[in-house]
Amino acid sequence: RVLGKTTSNVYKDVDISATEIASELNVDAVLEASVMCFGDSVCLQFRLVRTTGEEEQLWIADYKEDKSQILNLYNQITKQIANEIMIELTPEEERLLAKSRTVDREAYDAYLRGHQYWDDLSLESLNKAREYLNSAIEKDPGWAPLYTGLAKVWMGLAQNSFESPSIAYQKVNENLNKALELDPDHADSHHLIAMIAYLSEWNWAKAEREFLKALAINPNDAFSRIYYAHLLCILQRHDEALTQAQLAFDLDPLNPLIQVIFSMALLCAGDCETAIAPVEKVLAIDPENFGANMVISLAAFRCGDYDKVIEAEKHILHVHSGGQFEEDAYKEIERIFDEQGFFAAYEEILPQWEELANNKFMLPVDMAIAYIRGNQQDKAMDCLEKGYEIHDPSMPYIATKGLLFDSLFNNPRFIAILEKMNLPLPEK
Repeated sequence: RVLGKTTSNVYKDVDISATEIASELNVDAVLEASVMCFGDSVCLQFRLVRTTGEEEQLWIADYKEDKSQILNLYNQITKQIANEIMIELTPEEERLLAKSRTVDREAYDAYLRGHQYWDDLSLESLNKAREYLNSAIEKDPGWAPLYTGLAKVWMGLAQNSFESPSIAYQKVNENLNKALELDPDHADSHHLIAMIAYLSEWNWAKAEREFLKALAINPNDAFSRIYYAHLLCILQRHDEALTQAQLAFDLDPLNPLIQVIFSMALLCAGDCETAIAPVEKVLAIDPENFGANMVISLAAFRCGDYDKVIEAEKHILHVHSGGQFEEDAYKEIERIFDEQGFFAAYEEILPQWEELANNKFMLPVDMAIAYIRGNQQDKAMDCLEKGYEIHDPSMPYIATKGLLFDSLFNNPRFIAILEKMNLPLPEK
């Protein structure tokens, strides 16, 4: 188990010992690094420390390389650490680590900056990520991860109602095909094939096969594990789903996006109360986080915690309206909520959603959820049937316990959609 870089980076420049870090993260060794750059060269020192029992230095090494060799240096260091801690690499791992490639220095920098913006999932951040990745492609058009990154951005635009699935998934496939052409062994590419298989193609067997292939290449990929957990929830294999979700969370527990997707996995498995805690931690640091507000809106409604739903709806509508959701309108909603309760307040919120749908593309499932909250099941079903027609990427989740469609589980129109999608009928 190798913890994710987002969790590890939390301890950057923090005055805390390696042993204390290891104790907090439940690991038995820490790799300390120092980095200095001189012109086009990068100087690195690595120190591997065992933290079980008395702190012990296992290995230390210094490197000076041209920045263009950073990918090859990564493989070299990985092999050396594996040797120091006496890990026997498989033939496939040996083959992957033997691959060699230089990378344009500016392209690599833009790639890292693009990924930094991805995690928020807001329209502004996704567009910023796309901008950085496109600039990187101009400098190094033969590097596969750049196209995989763009495919992820377009998928995020589709999943969050910022772009129609027909346009977004065409871009996803274009970039993913290019990435696979350049590097068929790239784990992220197989992760995205799996994502497309379950979000767009609704090919459940293919999705599972590709998630397992991505995890065979990189067992420590928290995102493949957490989305594999989502797939298992959709197929109502809840025990397996929760196992994979916990493994993913343990790999990168301080990553805000992992916390959000972990919460969604818990919610899909029917545990709304436990699902609220991780996203509340994210919102305590970043109250505007779009993904966290989306998930807490669902989980809190399921748990009957309507104060949290009203607060989250403010942020969600603000994002979808391009910042045009007026403060006075929100204050009126709060007043009605305080005086008359949630469902009276939602009679004021629902027209806001309908106005959005009249002025921009909105995912049909998002609109269906709004209609369910407004107790308008027929309109919700109309939206779900539209969602089926356009392959709304949220459609696979409709039979889970998290997306609020319990009132439709006996509806013949709802059951007909699940049968056409080859999804198991929901648990009552």
